[in-house]
Amino acid sequence: AFVVTSATSVAFWDVPKLSARSNLVLPQYIRMKISATAALVAGAAIMSSAAGVTVPTVTLSNGVEMPMMAAGVGGDNQSDAALSVIEALGVGIMHIDTAQDYMNLKGVAVALAATRIPREEIFLTSKVPGCGVPSQGLQPPCFENTYESALADIVKLGTPYVDLLLLHFPPILGCKKGSESCTKIQEQWRALEKLYANNKTRAIGVSNYCQECVECVLENSTITPMVDQMQFHVGMGDDPAGLRSYLKDHNIVHEGYSPLAHGDIFDVPAVEAVANATNKSAAQVGLRWIHELGSVFVTKSDKPDHLVDDIDVFSGWNLTQDQVAQISAATDPACHVEAPGGCCE
Repeated sequence: AFVVTSATSVAFWDVPKLSARSNLVLPQYIRMKISATAALVAGAAIMSSAAGVTVPTVTLSNGVEMPMMAAGVGGDNQSDAALSVIEALGVGIMHIDTAQDYMNLKGVAVALAATRIPREEIFLTSKVPGCGVPSQGLQPPCFENTYESALADIVKLGTPYVDLLLLHFPPILGCKKGSESCTKIQEQWRALEKLYANNKTRAIGVSNYCQECVECVLENSTITPMVDQMQFHVGMGDDPAGLRSYLKDHNIVHEGYSPLAHGDIFDVPAVEAVANATNKSAAQVGLRWIHELGSVFVTKSDKPDHLVDDIDVFSGWNLTQDQVAQISAATDPACHVEAPGGCCE
């Protein structure tokens, strides 16, 4: 588990090093903003540490401990990604989630290079694009291009390894066994297995993979995916298309992105009712619901105080079984496709 402590928060950032490193990709005004933000975030971290909040971990099938809350940088440009990582680490979120397709790996690297937090205390997730999607992602040969692309991403992140590497999405033509699309997936997975064997990543998994796509991977894999990151939020039910149950049966950790449905869960009557009953925000209730189900979630905010509120999900309060059931019964907002394979029917 990762515990926020004031002793570490006040020494999170080497500001001169941060400014020097930032000069590689960021203009002067952004470097000044980063330095100022680093000081502000230290204060936010102390606020969080006062509550003694512990972010729990889940044990992956290979024994690696994965924090059950991640801070995402999707949609950020390079400078905003650097700020997002600074803010997240500053308030005690030690799991950072990025991807090649976010086009901000260098921004993430800026913040990682400047932190005084030991690398082994940070859990870094990245994703390599799917192969064979027309005008998107990687193109064949899928094994070679996936392997080389992932290696290049790790170099951009300025780290010798990542903690979790995911295939970001499957081909849009489906994953039926024996199909050309399935063959491409299997080639990509073989590349991730090689990266894992070569200690370039501590764990491997998939993203936006519904059951058929996971079955394609399992058909001839040496290693079973350790994580499947999918869209997951209130309104989709507690077991969309039976995927969570399926993953549990195969010892694959379920991780949810867009856990607040971009704010759409705030108006769900069940969420509002539970928020009033628990004296918590709708966002906290939505995230706590996911945690109560045993899933990991990827949150995102550009405001440190909101991130502190998110961490409060782990401060010792919980939902009753009736409240979990009430929220699970909500049917809106529905899943909306953000990537190929992102919504299972």
